[in-house]
Amino acid sequence: MWFEILPSGLIVGMCIAIPQFAAPYLNKAIFGNPYRRNLTEFWDRHQFTRDCRVSGAPWILKGIEAIPDGE
Repeated sequence: MWFEILPSGLIVGMCIAIPQFAAPYLNKAIFGNPYRRNLTEFWDRHQFTRDCRVSGAPWILKGIEAIPDGE
């Protein structure tokens, strides 16, 4: 019958869904921050280095108010 496919469908679905929900917790445990940035584009790499320079850590996001004024 059609309902015999449900257990195998649930197993496959859970194998796909568990890594998506576990990724922030694993990143927090391993890297110390709950997310990882996509650094494939130039603008994303630029913002990553800006956050490292301004706040001292790439996972501490600060806005324009954190940039010191010029002399």
